[in-house]
This record gives sequence, structure tokens and C-alpha cells, in this order.
Amino acid sequence: MKKLLTTLLLAPLLASAAEVTPAGLRTEHLVEPIGIDVAEPRFSWRMDDPAHATGRAQSAYHVRVASSRQLLESDQADLWDSGKVATNQSQLIPYAGKPLASNREAHWKVRLWTEDGTETPWSTPARFTMGLLEAEDWKGPWIHHPEAPAERHIWFRRNLTLEQPAQSALIHIASLGYHELFINGKKVADHHLAPAASRLDKRVLYLSYDIAPLLQPGANTIAIWHGPGWARYGFFKTRPSVRVQMNATLANQQSLSLSSDSDWRCAVSFSENTGGWQYSNNGGEQIDARLHVHDWNMPGFDDSEWQAAKERNVNVEISAQMMEPTRVIETIPAQSVSRKGDGWRFDMGKNFTGFLEIKMRGLAKGDQVLIQVANREGEVEDFHQRSHFISAGADEEIFRHRFNYIAGRYVTITGLKAEPRTEDVTGVALSTDVRRTGSFTSSNDLFNRIYEADLWTWRANLTEGFTADCPHRERLGYGEVAFACAWGIAFPNYDSSALYMKNVRDWSDVQRDNGSIHHTAPQVNSHYGGPMWSSAGLNIAWAHYQTHGDRRVLELTYPSSRRWLEFLNDNIEDGLLKKYNKNWGHFLGEWAAPDHVREEGDPEVPRYFNNCVYAMNLATFVAIAEILGHEDDATFYRERLESLRKRIHERYFNPEQNTYSNGRQVPLAFALLTGVPPEELRPTIEESFQRELRAKTYLDMGSSGLPVLLNYLTQHASCSLAVYDHLNSTTQPSYGYFLERGENTWPEYWTVDVPSRIHTCYTGIASWFMKSVAGIRPDPAHPGYQQFLIQPVIPGDLTHARASTESPYGTIVSEWTRADGRLKLKLDIPPNSSATLRIPTSAPTSFGTGEDLPDGLTLVRQDPRHIVLTALSGRYQLDVPMADSPE
Repeated sequence: MKKLLTTLLLAPLLASAAEVTPAGLRTEHLVEPIGIDVAEPRFSWRMDDPAHATGRAQSAYHVRVASSRQLLESDQADLWDSGKVATNQSQLIPYAGKPLASNREAHWKVRLWTEDGTETPWSTPARFTMGLLEAEDWKGPWIHHPEAPAERHIWFRRNLTLEQPAQSALIHIASLGYHELFINGKKVADHHLAPAASRLDKRVLYLSYDIAPLLQPGANTIAIWHGPGWARYGFFKTRPSVRVQMNATLANQQSLSLSSDSDWRCAVSFSENTGGWQYSNNGGEQIDARLHVHDWNMPGFDDSEWQAAKERNVNVEISAQMMEPTRVIETIPAQSVSRKGDGWRFDMGKNFTGFLEIKMRGLAKGDQVLIQVANREGEVEDFHQRSHFISAGADEEIFRHRFNYIAGRYVTITGLKAEPRTEDVTGVALSTDVRRTGSFTSSNDLFNRIYEADLWTWRANLTEGFTADCPHRERLGYGEVAFACAWGIAFPNYDSSALYMKNVRDWSDVQRDNGSIHHTAPQVNSHYGGPMWSSAGLNIAWAHYQTHGDRRVLELTYPSSRRWLEFLNDNIEDGLLKKYNKNWGHFLGEWAAPDHVREEGDPEVPRYFNNCVYAMNLATFVAIAEILGHEDDATFYRERLESLRKRIHERYFNPEQNTYSNGRQVPLAFALLTGVPPEELRPTIEESFQRELRAKTYLDMGSSGLPVLLNYLTQHASCSLAVYDHLNSTTQPSYGYFLERGENTWPEYWTVDVPSRIHTCYTGIASWFMKSVAGIRPDPAHPGYQQFLIQPVIPGDLTHARASTESPYGTIVSEWTRADGRLKLKLDIPPNSSATLRIPTSAPTSFGTGEDLPDGLTLVRQDPRHIVLTALSGRYQLDVPMADSPE
């Protein structure tokens, strides 16, 4: 054994447990959230061990929760003291103390015991606050401007006099449209486009703000700047409005409540939206600097000429925004400026989504400037992305978006009087502020660029708490790309657990009374799609569970998914799902694949695809039912699944060619993923898939086939050599072709000659680099990453790869280098977790008993080209002879 496997343990085996600390404290997947509306929140933490000791694990925990930090630091837990709990569980531990009321502030800390019984210090305390748990906690009505058109941006303000300093003060703001909060002239929080998007005719999100530090004894002003946002979207049939609830306790323990009502004053601001907030016409903004009002949000401002806000009833559910807000993720300086007709053309260097900040000089009062944006080099404006600025005649003036955003690379400005400088235009990239936790790099620069472009494309389409198809033309959350991005990009590379808890609820919110589900969420519309689109909520919930082990996300999707399956069953004909909508484009199969493949309508090709979707949904639901203990449902739907599999095989199997449907990559992969082939035919179908994969020089997938094909490919190392060749290509259709043509985000189709160049049709390829090349994947038998897989493949002439991802337990690292017939691996397994390693090596067929393995590693099995080991937490280096082939 020692001659064949050299292992260096970098961590001392007996590192002091005193170095171990609990860290990364989270409440409901979030760091110190303000305003949660979960009555029994759950706590999570990790173990930090700088020594990377082998086998480091948690054997017990002790949580204390108090109503103030002072009490907690004095070891008084007036809300909950768990006592010592003997378990290795450190994720999603439910609060079990005194009931938590609305507006309650709480602080908590945890200490641990290691595997040898050594006690760690207490963690640094973490804080969370409760939002409004009951509808009755909102004391006042919705308010709006009584006369202003829907496109206008509105100022609201309310004066407040305090006789004492505020000991605590939370203000909760729900808005149909976006809002920004100001206290005494200072903007509260650093986020934009708040709240995140939701189905506004059913659910509106609210944000909570801790404003106690900003309030002062004496005169105060609470002000809100409000823009219409999605409240203008035609399908919602809603109108811009806001609702406010403030609850405070003063230093003398006096309670104070302030709500939105007709005592608030309002006025039209100097800005408004342009465009109709609709397909190909989301527009931009107009700023009339002549109408700017100084100190409108300050105490002492005379608002006697402002109008009284008008009250209205809005029949929606109000829920806390328990996910990260939209923030600035990058500032992008213009790279060049040149003449363009009678205007000036700025090249920002890359496509992005967000705001523009433009400095202008030499304008006279009333001069008008036109700002147009395109994502294509030869265009001045894409999708009516235009904004206007009307000058007040100041020496230098600034245009900056506030309640609308643009997407593109090229900015054309017309109407400037002074020649602009490159530094006059800055791009402000916005996205939902999910923290990046994954990385990949390799010896192949093209692969590195594909990986980064895949992530950037997703971030450019994640502006408002959902994955859009594109940020400029439609801005709609189509389901097939939502699933692909969650599985392929978000969960392996971003701290996105809270985001997708919200998204799963979005999909339940767009379900119709008959059980069918819209093709987009959180928007509702009648756009194109099919079962893969509508099943996004179920698919994302399952991917979330695999990554985080959160049963609550399964409980959240369960009722909706069951109704969805019953809707599909209502549309069975001859044992197979039939087209259930007469409209063109509402029973799509594969979409936007090479060779202009767009499957729709009655033909058998999309019907095959959608029956496989149905089978996938059934299999996932059966697994969820078993996890949640719904055995009757599991049995019932398992029988339905077996019947469907049999009918798909009978109808679509081609015995002469051993293929399904049209025999392309996605149909074959889908049959294998969903268990359609009888067991005796499975090896034959796998061979057919391998032949088809190698017969083409590209990955034959579109937006709905991508998560199917990549899911299968990342599970089968034998496919990796062909995938390597396909991804190493720069000919059309390929990701390399996009990059060679100068793109930094993926276009809508497998060509750059299309209007939309910021599109999520092909996002998710990052999964292959993380899950196949580095081999880091969830273990299907042990969801949540306390046990996980590292199964790297060594494709083509790649000589080095390194990936890391932050699991709930800490950072996982998989790095390998090959040279001179040997493979060297460096692996980090976080404390309180373990991994199954599958290492490609040409070791002989016998390793003895495995007793000579170093501490932390256990031999599971071996074959001529692999060894399978289990690894306890720790840091390892392995040096093995290379296998002759990846499988």
C-alpha cells in the first residue's frame, strides 16, 4: 500500500482543541437578520480549526439566547438555554425558548465540545430581531400620492418629536414599488431596488430597519423616496403604494408606535420612470434637475404646500424579505469614448446590469441630454433603454439612476455641450448581494474564462432576488433557467440558501387554482414555457435540500408540488402526458439548442421531453414524501412513476438504434436520469449516449435541456473526455466561440448575432468545473454536506485544477496536479464533516486490508483504475500513480 499511495497529513494529529471556536453564526440562513417573520427561527454555526486537525468534530453544543447583549455576556439566558446537547448537528437547530413576539430583539451564542470532549470558548454573540408576525401588527393603511401618474417618483415624509432618546426603534416598510428610507436626511442602509421582487398582487415583501441610532431627542423626520418598479407591470394590476409601521421604546421605557396614514405628506420628486415596464420597453429614468428640492427629507423643511397622502386598501399578504438585498457589487469605469454621430459613445468594457453615473459640464438651464444603452457594439439602443436629463444650469451636474436600471456595454450620450472625458461615465453594477463562496482555476485559460463568464452572466440577471432570462428585454424569471442557475452556479459558488428559500415560495405563489404553474416567477404572465419551466420550484427545493439539508424547504414546496402533479395527471392520455394548453409555445420541450432546435406543440419530440420532466418530478416528489414521512403519498406516486416509465419506454424507445425520441444527447441523458430504460437495457442506452456525445463537437443542449445534460455528465466520469473537447472548442456552437467573439456574458442563442447578449439560456456550465473536474458534490445519501463527495476527473491535457466551495461546515478544497505519470492531490475537509474520495489511480487490484493507511483515511474499495476512501475532517496531500483513462 505504501509503495502505491503516499499520503502527507499536514495537520498535527493532536492539535489543541482550545484553538477550535464556533463561528459563522446564522439565523435562518442569514447573518444577524433584522425583521424575520419566523416564530421559531433556526440557528447554524461551523467549527473553525486553524490547525486543520484530523477528525475534528463536534460532539455537543450549548446555545444561550437573551433579550440583550448585556444579559448574554453576563451568562443570563432569559429567552432560552438549551443546556448541553449531545449531537454533532450544527445546522438549522430550532429555537425552543420563550415565545418571540413581534419587534423582539434577541442575542445568542454557542459553545461546543469536540470529539474528545474538550469544551470550546463561547462564540462571539450574534443578533437577530423579529419582524411583524401577525397581520394585525400593521396598524395603519397603505398610502399613495392622490394624483401623481404611476411613472413618477414620490417623496413621503412624516415629522416626529421625541422627548427622550430612542432605546430601540424598528421601522418596517412594505412597498408596491421600490423605496429608500431616510432619517433626518440620512439614507438608511446601503441597498437599492428594495424590496426584492414578488408576485405583487398576492404577496408584498417588507424590509425592517433599526433606526434607533439615527433618531434624536427633539425634531425628527422620517422620509421615503418611492419609485413604481414592478407595480407598473401590467399583469399585476397594482398601483404604487407604501405601508409603514414603526415601533420604538424610549429611554424612559415609553412605547411609541407610528404608522402610515393620511397625516403623512407627499410630493412628486424631480425624477420619474421612462418606458412602460413591459416587454422590450422597460425604459430608464428622467431627471429634471430644475425641480430638485433641497432638504426635502430634513427636519425643519416646510412641507405645508405638500399634499396629504391618500389611504387605500391593498388585499395582499405582507412577508418579511428574509434574503439578501440588492447592492452595488462592482463599479465599472468607462474604457473609451469616441464620437458617434452628434453624440458620444462610451465603451464600458463589458456587459453589466445596474446604474449609470454620468458627470456633465457646461449645460445651460433647460438643456436636455439623451442617454441610450446597448449590449451590442453596432447598436445605439437596445430595447428602448433610454434616459433623459434636463439641466438646472449648474457648473457640473450628475445623472444617476435610482429606481430603474439598464443592462449593456455601450452608452451613447447626445446633447452634451462640453467634450466628455472617459472618467465622466461610471457603471454601477447591481445584483442580489449573495456572497461568493466558490472558486475555480486551472491550467486551461479558456476554462477559467468560461467559468467566470458563467458566473457573471448569472449575477447580471440576479438584480432583484430572482433569476431573470435577461435584464433588459423581459426581466422575467423563467423557470428552466432558474433551475439551471440554482443547481449549476448558485449552490456551488454562492451563499444563496436564503435567496432560494424565497424563490421556492415565489413558485408556489404563481400556481393557479387548477394546480398548473406559470412559466415565470415571481411575475405571472402568458409567455412561453412548459413543464420544465413550471416545475422550477420543486427542482430548486430539491437542489437546496441536497446542499443544505433543510427539511423546511421541502415542506414549503410539498403542497404546491402535489397539486402540480395532480394537474399533470389530469392531462394524461394513453398513459402519457399530453399537451395541456392549446396556445403555441405553452408545451415547450427543449429550447434554443444548436441547429435552431425549439421544440413546441403537438409533435412527439416535445411530448417525450415533457413526459421525462413529469417522471423527474414524480421521482423527486417520492423522495421528498419519504423524507417528510408521507409514506402513503410515496407509495401512491411511486406506482404512478413506474407506470409512466413503462409507457415512455414503450412509446419512444427505438430498438434498432437503441435510442429514445430523436436520439440526441438530451433525450438519451433524460431517459437515463429518470430511470426509463429497463435495467437490462441500461448499459446499451449508456453506450448509445456515449456515441452520440462523441459524434458531435459540441454540447447539444438548450436552456431546458442544459440542467438535464449537465446533471448526467457530472455524475459520469467516463463522459469527461468528450466534455473537455467540447468546452475546449472555439468554433460555433460553443462557449469558447462566444468568448472569442468578445462576449463576457452569454447571448440568447448559440450565436452572437442576436439582440440579447446578456441571457441565461446557457448558464450552469460552471457546474462541470466544480462537480466534475474538481469533483466536489453533495452526497445524495447524506444531504447537507456533513458527508460529501470528492471525485475529480482528469480530462484531456489539463495538468492542474483547483476549486473551493464553502459548505455549511466550512471551506472544501480540491486541488490536483499531474506530471510524470503521477497525480498529486491537496484536499481540505472542514471540521465536523467527512468525505468519500474516488481517486483515479492505476494501482494494482489488491491493497491488502488498508490497515497501513494514515490516520483519517479508510479504504472502502478499489478497482484497476480507482480507489475509494473515506476521509475524516482535516488537510491531506496524496500522491498516486495516474490512471490510464478517466474511467
